Amino acid sequence: MWCWLATLILLVSLVCHSDAYHDSSEDGIAPGIKRTNCSCGWANRAGGRIIGGLETEVNEFPMMAGLILRRLYVPDVVDMRNVHFCGGTLITHRHVVTAGHCMHDGNGNPLETSDFGVVLGAHDLTTLNYDDPNVLRTPEQLILHHRYQWQAFYDLALVVLPYVHFSQTIGPACLPTERFDVAGLKLKVIGWGFVTPQGPSATILKKTDITGISHRMCAYAWGNSPSFELKNPYQVCTYQPGTSQCLGDSGGPILWRDPLTNRYTLVGAPSYGTRECHTQPCVSSDISYYEPWIQQKIAETYPEERTCARAH
Repeated sequence: MWCWLATLILLVSLVCHSDAYHDSSEDGIAPGIKRTNCSCGWANRAGGRIIGGLETEVNEFPMMAGLILRRLYVPDVVDMRNVHFCGGTLITHRHVVTAGHCMHDGNGNPLETSDFGVVLGAHDLTTLNYDDPNVLRTPEQLILHHRYQWQAFYDLALVVLPYVHFSQTIGPACLPTERFDVAGLKLKVIGWGFVTPQGPSATILKKTDITGISHRMCAYAWGNSPSFELKNPYQVCTYQPGTSQCLGDSGGPILWRDPLTNRYTLVGAPSYGTRECHTQPCVSSDISYYEPWIQQKIAETYPEERTCARAH
């Protein structure tokens, strides 16, 4: 009863205080009043598993990465190849941020670099030639957060790739420059996840707008679930009535358009939600919390690489 009441309060609060935001043709395109220290977070426009989302324009979000399982085999049930299973975000020429649980199969067994590939600059997954190594890129290394505990805690990983050449359609997201609170911010989530809670997965990249909510409101809505604790500094919560990220958007980008730079900054990587996808807040890994860990792992793998952010 308490969980249901808290969810109702959350719904009413967001409906009453949310002003629907519609993309401007200038979002992520026109220069802001401040610059970034290197090119990042731009969008391409002509003039999450997403429930209730819209199709993106072709290559609208160059930082989007898709993780593609080379083979999904369940004896006597299914034998499929090239199955999209998670999202990710390009942050350097060699590094993609994703969720830690995306680095395991459904039985909790760790994936190997040969088990999946990464697609960049994609829009319609049905049009890709997965036999082309320049399309389906084989990872060099998988780096799971050392404190990872199945989905709920420290749910972050880096996928290290062979060198990626940036272009107008493939490029990095900006990263946060400091810790900040997403509560009340208008955010965007993109992915190829389920278009309804029962499926199927989208084949064309979708986007939807969501709102950051406070830890306290999130804890109430989850009924003080042990997987979400009010004191957790490494999680952020998002919600929007009637729309959310769903299975297959795990690990993908939650983006905030910095009004000073007019560029998209990566603020979250979806971790978990309810099976119905849009009935409870989604819990994601807080990228601003993990930024020091991300920088450390980049330095340990390819120290010549750097991430981009708003210039001071």
